[in-house]
Amino acid sequence: MRLLYLITFLFFFSSNNSLAKSNVIYGGFSFGSILPENTLTRYVHDKSSGQSIIDKALLDAVKKVNNKSFNLSFDLLKDGLSEDDQNVLVLVLDDETINYITIAGDNLTRTDIILNFQVIFFNAKNNYLNASIPIEVTKVLNSSKPLSEERLINELQEIYKNEVMKYFVQLVDKFELKNKYNNRIGVTKVIFEEKAKTFISENKKNNDIFKKNKFAKSLSSYLSFNNNIAVVPYSQDRTSNSIMIKFENSTREIKLPDPDYHIHLTIRGFKSILFDEGNIDEQWIYGSYVNIKLIQPDLDKVYFDERFKNGLNVEFSKRSTNNKESFEWIFYLDSLKILFDSFSKQTIILDKKWLKNANDNKKIKKSFKKLNEIYEKCK
Repeated sequence: MRLLYLITFLFFFSSNNSLAKSNVIYGGFSFGSILPENTLTRYVHDKSSGQSIIDKALLDAVKKVNNKSFNLSFDLLKDGLSEDDQNVLVLVLDDETINYITIAGDNLTRTDIILNFQVIFFNAKNNYLNASIPIEVTKVLNSSKPLSEERLINELQEIYKNEVMKYFVQLVDKFELKNKYNNRIGVTKVIFEEKAKTFISENKKNNDIFKKNKFAKSLSSYLSFNNNIAVVPYSQDRTSNSIMIKFENSTREIKLPDPDYHIHLTIRGFKSILFDEGNIDEQWIYGSYVNIKLIQPDLDKVYFDERFKNGLNVEFSKRSTNNKESFEWIFYLDSLKILFDSFSKQTIILDKKWLKNANDNKKIKKSFKKLNEIYEKCK
């Protein structure tokens, strides 16, 4: 009888312990490594008349979160809380890029709005990062001429109220938060091979879109979204291994941990070829070429090291191709993002058709199986 009681007690204790949820305090929205004055988001986050559009949309979104691993609190931090009860959730804008190209022959202007965020869980007692989920939101707008600043601000308002909050809820809802992670993963190095450097130098006007940080953020966001893993923010371009945020009207320096598993992204180059030509139109293939490597430096082990390529078919009218060098950089970026997205999905389900065109390794299935095992260790 005593033995039965002991077993019952242990079962009850372990069941309740496994169901215990962390307490997380809602910290709101913050600018990260990007200065507010360098963005148009500052107008959307205008607090001069009270609650900003972003604050209101984010608060509404957070109330929809129903996460099984933590409870959200809207109270201020209190004295005497244990370290495990001082987790804070903040949505951080890490980068805002607004680019446009004009295809004069087609009387068309394409505007790309790219927003990079980090959903950050940090410990308010020691300002140490617990987990970070990167989000990249892109919206493409077509118009007959470049958009005015007023139109761009209006578009940003809609993006924040809709796309940003949709992805925020979707990612946070399914993310399993832990007080401690045994393993972490992150992009730690971005390398440009000579062909890529040449391409970038020939597009000096749009050089910023090819900064290492932007490549790392883009790959990280697809890895996180498709595999439900936290990713340590890329810090190769940062002056320190930390990120600055605002919380409770004070600036905090959130210390970033070193990943256990390092992802090295090599941008090998870009290339376009004429695929088909008609009387009126031309079809061009925009190719992007990368190498993705995953290593564990502490053990000097390489788990994944593969080359990939991707081609994007774009159709132009003949009258616009005379000056295509002035605008085609954006299609290389499209091709690269499709590559990142497709690559990150191969650990969910292999796309044999894509892999056949993207990679020459006939044993790639085993490589992705190993990659998935690493991801599981980081959850």
